[in-house]
Amino acid sequence: MADLTIAAVHKTFGDVQVLKGVDIHAKSGSFVSLLGSSGCGKSTLLRCIAGLETVDSGTISVGGEDVTNLAPEHRKLSMMFQSYALLPHMSVLENVRFPLRMRGKTYGNRAAQRDLAVRALEQVQMDHLASRMPRQLSGGQQQRVALARAIVGGPRLILLDEPLSNLDARLREDMQVELVSLQRSLGVTTVFVTHDQDEALSMSDQVVLMHGGVVEQAGTPEDLYGNPDTRFAADFLGAANLLAVTGVSGSRASVGAATVPSPEDFGGEALLMIRQEDIRVDAPEGCDARLTAVVRSRVFRGSELLLVLDAAGQELRVVAPTSTIAYPDSEVTLSWRSAHSRILPK
Repeated sequence: MADLTIAAVHKTFGDVQVLKGVDIHAKSGSFVSLLGSSGCGKSTLLRCIAGLETVDSGTISVGGEDVTNLAPEHRKLSMMFQSYALLPHMSVLENVRFPLRMRGKTYGNRAAQRDLAVRALEQVQMDHLASRMPRQLSGGQQQRVALARAIVGGPRLILLDEPLSNLDARLREDMQVELVSLQRSLGVTTVFVTHDQDEALSMSDQVVLMHGGVVEQAGTPEDLYGNPDTRFAADFLGAANLLAVTGVSGSRASVGAATVPSPEDFGGEALLMIRQEDIRVDAPEGCDARLTAVVRSRVFRGSELLLVLDAAGQELRVVAPTSTIAYPDSEVTLSWRSAHSRILPK
């Protein structure tokens, strides 16, 4: 196992600055997700860690060793691509053994390499299909083979570039569970690139949210979801209502003509963030914040309702039980615990 430290990394392509002083520390054995929308720099950062791109400045260290200027084959890491990149003319077993062959006697003779490949296939429950060709496998099976190839050499670090994006929704959920379970059993530090917030929140020990080539916020999934530092973080992670606050006085925040308890003091223009699922369409015990709103639409989503409301000229969305009595043009009282809301800079 090895930790990963990225310090002040910059990367430019032509006139475009893709990474702007990125700092990240991943603990040994942890599962870290680089999360962000297209163009935020997460895939470029992964390629820099792998040695497929050279950084303009800054350092990358694995297990205390500076690998910034090392060739990819000397970094002792594995990378799994989105396309899986299985070799079509080789069997499953030979695909997994391939990286060992490329390193020659480092992993022993042919028999020793074969044993390592079989063991890796056993870990992903694919040893019974060792003789098949890639074209004879389903998408999920191909993904497992690619994963076996990534772990076969005992890497210090595993890099995953959106490996689940080609799978259907059900298989994707199953593979999320299996991937995390395998990573836990191996104890290998893993860096996972994704644009899917649910994937990042459900699988990670640490989430690194990137935006415009910088780290917007990093921390545990619970911390990022419950305590976002910026408007972007609040809006990107989960479904957040962001209400313009016209003033914060002591422990009260003004939203239109109404005032609600403020969870914190803030100077200057601000936003009040409340998660959709934290709002109730009634006044239950324990809720110290209330706001009157008018229902604009009611959307049935099977196990729940999505209510779109207008409060003081601002739109809110609320996830509510299907039994909720709230219909278009009706006026309702929204309630929440002020401790579950947050004041953010506008």
